[in-house]
Amino acid sequence: MLAYAWEAVPLIEPPIEMPVKRIEKKTARKAMNSTAYRIFKLLQWLIQSPLSVEALNRLFCEDPLIGKPVSNDTVWLYVNTLRALGCKIRRPSPRNNFQYEMLSHPFGIALSDAQFETLSQAKAYAQQQFTHQEMMVLDGLLRKIVAFSTVEDPQQAVDRLFAQSRSFDYQGRESHIESLEHWIEAEQLLWITYVSPLKGQEQFYFLPEAVYYEQGVVYVRGERPENPGPSSLRIERLLQMQPVTQEALWSTLKQRKAETAEVILHLRTQESMQFQGFGLDENHGVYEESYQPIEHGPSAFGYEVRLRVRDWFYLKQRLLASGLSFCVVTPDAFRQEMHSTLQAMLAFYKTKGDKSNGHG
Repeated sequence: MLAYAWEAVPLIEPPIEMPVKRIEKKTARKAMNSTAYRIFKLLQWLIQSPLSVEALNRLFCEDPLIGKPVSNDTVWLYVNTLRALGCKIRRPSPRNNFQYEMLSHPFGIALSDAQFETLSQAKAYAQQQFTHQEMMVLDGLLRKIVAFSTVEDPQQAVDRLFAQSRSFDYQGRESHIESLEHWIEAEQLLWITYVSPLKGQEQFYFLPEAVYYEQGVVYVRGERPENPGPSSLRIERLLQMQPVTQEALWSTLKQRKAETAEVILHLRTQESMQFQGFGLDENHGVYEESYQPIEHGPSAFGYEVRLRVRDWFYLKQRLLASGLSFCVVTPDAFRQEMHSTLQAMLAFYKTKGDKSNGHG
């Protein structure tokens, strides 16, 4: 009997191992609660942006661990679960384009007023140094920080963040920028609807030449028939852009870029090599710039600056901001404009007892 029992032991070993393997697989399948995972993904997606039921179901289908849509009632059940956990979620309505909208949630970081102010200062500094593409990345990061914070109203916080700088939230205007870049490459004449800060809504023909970024604002530079020099339009003020065909007008505007004037300036500085150029380019109506030292006596340094200019608005601003003594040699029109500007500025400093008329 002992020998029989001993020989029988190997016969029962394989059946003993099989259930153990099934138990391990079954345990692995239970490691993730599929409902909890879908609720977590819903939270993650709504934190990033408002979404309709259709958009949510596209994301559910694209997720490799979900791979299928859910019913409207199921989405509503998940939303109510998140509300029970402290989320404030606005339900779909015509007001929000029939999307679920995350207003606030308790799962993010707490931003103090000092920390928020630091974010604003970082953004203001960056817009002086970054390109438009770099600012888009930074703005996206700042929006995400705010979205994952515990502020009551994330959108209000984002609006406040942008309002404290000259910058504008261009996330929703990327299609405008892409269209303009396409039309610039094609040299396409446009019929523009634009909101001017002085004239209100206006319409005009416009031949775009370049999109550029300066101090938090994206501009498109181009030609307008009614303006002798190039015009710069702010992207966020563009309401509509329609390609049009006007061969004669297009040809006229196309030729204008060659119509530049030479500007010669003499500058005086207190230290040699203090002046390094104005740093202006075509986006500022300046197509060439060169400068060289000139004699101004034994204790003074000077430069002669030559520029090819179509529009001297930006040059005028840089010249006044340079803090240097200057003289416009040519052209006479620019010389007279600078003279009038300086006379107007001088008038602010006159007192009642000052008999000087400022001319000389």
